[in-house]
Amino acid sequence: MDSKFRLISKTSTNFIKYSGDAVRLTPKTPAMVDEVILARSDAPELIRKVTTFRDSHGKMLERNFDYYDKPYKQRIYSDEKISVIGTDELVSSKNVKEYELDRDVMELYKDIIQLPNTRKTIFWMPRKSVTNHFSQNVYNYEKCLSQAIIENAGTKCRKKHSFIEYPIIKSGKVDSAPKKLLSFRVNTDTNQVVKHSVHAENVQKPLKDSYLGYRALPLDDSKEVFSNLALKERGLGDDNIKIVSEYNPLHEKNTRFKAKFCPDEGVIRFNKDYKFGSKSEVVSTSYHEAEHGWHFYLQGRLKDCDNGWQQCIRNKYGELNSPELVDEAKKCDDAIVNYVPYYVNKEAYKNNYIEIEATQKGLEAEKNYDDLGVELRTQFKHIPPELL
Repeated sequence: MDSKFRLISKTSTNFIKYSGDAVRLTPKTPAMVDEVILARSDAPELIRKVTTFRDSHGKMLERNFDYYDKPYKQRIYSDEKISVIGTDELVSSKNVKEYELDRDVMELYKDIIQLPNTRKTIFWMPRKSVTNHFSQNVYNYEKCLSQAIIENAGTKCRKKHSFIEYPIIKSGKVDSAPKKLLSFRVNTDTNQVVKHSVHAENVQKPLKDSYLGYRALPLDDSKEVFSNLALKERGLGDDNIKIVSEYNPLHEKNTRFKAKFCPDEGVIRFNKDYKFGSKSEVVSTSYHEAEHGWHFYLQGRLKDCDNGWQQCIRNKYGELNSPELVDEAKKCDDAIVNYVPYYVNKEAYKNNYIEIEATQKGLEAEKNYDDLGVELRTQFKHIPPELL
């Protein structure tokens, strides 16, 4: 403990009984709350408070740092993901996101604290996202820590991405081999690596990997990014298609889908209850649903449709005037009119034209993503390949 500070109080209580004012950003309801309050020895009125929210198993969900002389700081901890590499290595991966909030906007923040989906995005400044991958060989117990880091680069539209693999711990001793490091800056508007910003130590620069600016993203964060990329490549990037990455299908007839395109609103919704196993799967699903957006876009320009988004598309672009697109739109229209959900008839669903087209688009994008990532996955072999 810092000798300038002394412990004022340390409490642990059930969340339902917690009466403090520490702010939470995640929607998860904790079971327990720990709170530590420190004060400066020479100025007792200057307080530091750290509040930790935990689940029923004692794992941290979130931690709030309230220091009198610094911005508010918040760390959000993800669920741990266990992976297996090859036949002899277990990896536990955990993501920590760090945010800051200027103290002079705290009162304004508290005024709108009850408004959903506004508090984090408007007021809290994302500072850093760190995914720790801790691996252990099941036979000789060799251990290795690898990290994927995204941090604010100090400019509005650039972030610094890094991959680090630290020396292996063998028989309790740190191996003499140097760490591996790959870092670069990414334009957040395009997710493309800034030219000449790639720095490498003890690894080769994977300069041919057009997805390099996406590889360090946490799995859940990649849903929106890949979907927007797929929409842009399909020519739908300016058509106000929204991405909902944590959709609750509570009132749906079928709640087992990965994601769906909803043409009435022009929205791609990812089922929050479906756990994606890899970035490749997210890529495939994103391109699949973006292709459905294209199908309904064509239908909207072929004929009047009784929903808001397709009507907006028709008003914006008018009727199709390309014979090739008219033919394609007629195929899509027929498939949509005769569409059968997979939970009603799996074969009819699989053989529907728009599902065949969307599935093919998703598989092509997934293969391209995997093929371009071979070099990075080979060099950082202790990071689970499905997360790169």
